Formats: sequence, C-alpha cells, structure tokens
Amino acid sequence: MRSLYILSGAVHYWSLFLVFILVATISGSAAADGKYRSFVDYPGFDEYYKDRCVQEVSPPGEEDGELLAKFRPHLFLPPGGSYPVDFYRDYLPFTILRQYPDGEIITRNVTPEVLADNVDNREVYLDFQRKEYLRAGLGKKPVIYSRVYREAVTFPTNDGVTRAYNLTFLKYNIVFASSGLAAKLPLHIKLFLTIFGFDLEDWHELDNFVAVHIVLDENEKPLAVILAQHNHHRTFLLGHDLPQPEDGRLTFDIALRSNEIYPASDSTERVMHRVIRWNLYMKYLLSGQDPPFIRGTDLTFGKNAGGQAIDYDLVLLSPCDPLYTARILLGEPRPFFGKYIGRDGPPGSDYYNVPELLPMGAILKFAYLHDNDPDDIAAVEKAIDIKNKTMDIPWLIDYGGRRFLAHWQEQAGR
Repeated sequence: MRSLYILSGAVHYWSLFLVFILVATISGSAAADGKYRSFVDYPGFDEYYKDRCVQEVSPPGEEDGELLAKFRPHLFLPPGGSYPVDFYRDYLPFTILRQYPDGEIITRNVTPEVLADNVDNREVYLDFQRKEYLRAGLGKKPVIYSRVYREAVTFPTNDGVTRAYNLTFLKYNIVFASSGLAAKLPLHIKLFLTIFGFDLEDWHELDNFVAVHIVLDENEKPLAVILAQHNHHRTFLLGHDLPQPEDGRLTFDIALRSNEIYPASDSTERVMHRVIRWNLYMKYLLSGQDPPFIRGTDLTFGKNAGGQAIDYDLVLLSPCDPLYTARILLGEPRPFFGKYIGRDGPPGSDYYNVPELLPMGAILKFAYLHDNDPDDIAAVEKAIDIKNKTMDIPWLIDYGGRRFLAHWQEQAGR
C-alpha cells in the first residue's frame, strides 16, 4: 500500500514513470551495495521505539477489549474488491522465508515462531505465494486487528494558552494479502504500466497499513476519526465533518483495488476520490488544483451502490507482536531495473508514519484539513515547498491543532 518518500509516512507506490525514465538503461540487484533497506531505516525510528519491546507486553485487558468492541466500525467492500485476511491464518502460511538479497530459500514453513525469531533479521524477507493462496481459497471470516492508545494531547489556542486533553485512540487495522493501485489512473501512467506488464491488482505483497482510528474524548465519547489513506492521513471531527453515528459505530467504504478507506457514502453511484503519492501534493488532494504528474483516483461503493458489508472478528495482539513491530519486509522486494519504486512488501504496521507524526495526537492535528477549504489550502501552500521537497510539519501540526480545538469548542458550546 505504501512506500518511502521524504515526509510521506509509511509505504506507497507511484514514482514509477519517472523512475523508468531515469533508470531504463540500468540493471542490477535490489540495492547496489547489497544492503537491506526499508522505511524502518528512516532517521528517528530507533530513538522512538528504543527498548519498547525489551519485555513481552500482554494483549489489551478487558476494559480495552470492551471499548474496541463497542465502537468497532461498519465496513463496506466494493463489488469485486479484495477481502480482508487473517495475517496468521491466511497470509503467513503461504509465505517463504528467503535470504536477502539473493532470494535463497531458508524455509517454506514460516510459523509464527519462525517470524518472531527473525523479526529483526535484516538479511531475510517474506515472499508471499499469491497463486497458491488464491488456489486454496478463503471462505473464512476475516479479522480486524485492534489496539488502544492513550495520550495527553496538547492543543494551542489563539490566546497563547496550551490546553491538554486525555484522549483515547482506538486503532483498527484491516489487513489484505496484497495491495493494488488506484482504480483509475491517468493514461500516461496506465500505458506505461501496461507496456511493462505490471499487475495492477498486485502492486506489492501484504497491505497492513489500512487503518481506522476512532478518537474518544475524556468521557470516552466518539470525538473524531483519523483515516489512513495512501501516504497520508485525514482527520474528521464528528458533528462538524461527519455525523455522530446512531449506534456508536461509524461506517466506512473501502476503495476498489487500492484497499484505502474513506467515509461512507449514501450515494447510489460510485464515489471518486483524488489520490496523491505523498504529502507534498496536499494542495491537489484538497482542491484539485495543480495536479501532479503522478496521481490517480480511488473508487468506493457505499451500501446503496453495491457495497458489501463485511462481518469480522476483532483480534487483540500484544503491542510487541511481529505484525506490528517487524523490521523485516513482510513481502517480496520488487525493484525495477535495480531501483526501489515502492513495490517492496511493508515492514510491521508500527512504521506507519515518519517519526515526527507517530504520536497519535500529532497525526490528529496535522491531518485536520478539509476539501475545498480556502484557509486549509492556503495553509498547505505556505507549509509545503514542492520544488525543494520540504514540509514544515511543526507549523502544520500547530495550524491543525488550533482549528481542531476551535471547531471542537464551537460545537460543544465551550
């Protein structure tokens, strides 16, 4: 689902066309120096996760499980879309543990114990056997991996006072066996992909970054939602951007082929969503202005447009489980002419964003941006320098925090 770009977040896929132009005459191995590289090498992760899992941490307790069950989201899949999987039941048994970079087979019997023993071994990777998996068929109930974060989130105010609120973040990870590209692509990109025989349904192995975050206030009432979409997140304040759900459970639509997740639609037609490859192009995402050369369109189908509601089980793993913490690639490296183009399998889903945005409160504020809002469009224009590929993350966190708090207080009558 994602790949490494500066300030991008976890893992995406589309510098493809430009990469080809630069490296069409080059061939070679996945890395010229033979070193294992992935998003986990981004500066700051070692410090952020230092000693986090020195000792085994038990799964969430009964209180957390009750919260996660109470607010579990409703999910709708598009017609013909991929089905979520159980990582340990449906994905891991169909993988091969291989040596990096030569691909020599270490074992075809990859058990949870084998994965745990190699979670930090930077000389191995998993290779998913998709054809065998498809032949075996699913026919089993999918699972959603859920966990709880609690954090005191500070918000700046226009009067110079900083206010802190103890918020609870319920994270629901939906896992797919593979990730495809957006359903609609510009002609120049689609032509290139077709010529070189790329499988648009299987851009990279394992999609473990699809996530819904339900944010609860200090009274454990739904306050906001954060959705992971491609190489960025979007925050929605309930009662302002999205209605409060009648049964306490929010509803979301999953995009065709890319598996990305969007607020539910009641439309009888498919809904189109602009797609960008990383945060530098937020202006286009919000406004449709200044379209980047590499872009796409996601398609979602709500309950009135043929979307299929899915039933699933919640699974609560230890925060130290390899699905979250693995530093190895959980899918095959797929270089193009020896160059990394974002088709490599992802690491563990803890590596979902750059370190500056890993605290949930930072994402909540940074991602509080609205389509067609002139102030938000002006803000991303001010904070982002596309030419030099830089972004003022602290400034956008401050900006989003001010707006979120103001809107929250306004609707609460504070």
